[in-house]
Amino acid sequence: MKMNKAASAVIFAMTMVTGTAVHAGTTPATLDLNGLKAKCNELLQNSQLKPFKAVVSCSQVTSEWRPATAQQPDSLDVANTKTIGASFTLKGYEVPFKSEDVAMAPTLASCNLLEQVKKTVPAVDIELECSALDAITTLAQLCEPAIDARLAADPSIETTELTGKTFNSCNH
Repeated sequence: MKMNKAASAVIFAMTMVTGTAVHAGTTPATLDLNGLKAKCNELLQNSQLKPFKAVVSCSQVTSEWRPATAQQPDSLDVANTKTIGASFTLKGYEVPFKSEDVAMAPTLASCNLLEQVKKTVPAVDIELECSALDAITTLAQLCEPAIDARLAADPSIETTELTGKTFNSCNH
């Protein structure tokens, strides 16, 4: 089962890059996305500032299940049933239907053993003009294409690690 990438897209940081010395050496103020959009448009009104863009740092964490490589899965006996019954009639007499269970060999079923892996794509930066920043409606809409393009260009940026969680279909 693969989780939806859009649901996993996370933004670690959004910071404003102004290119001026005014903000150099100071800790950036924390804003939500709407506050950042407003601040971007406010700063656009200052004709003394050099041209600037917002820098969006997108990252992605995916949790996926894959067949486990560490050990072979167990098997499970699945019970089968057989019931045989009859009713009798004889010259106006009857014996009502009665049944009995008959032993049957079980069916051997394989269990699926899965292990969970966590895949992480670190910061993928995007520079945006204020107008593009204003157009953002969801983080996934903005970040997923950038992350996908970066992964296509360099798959080695994605790290994969086992979470230690397993799923055995015979236990659920």
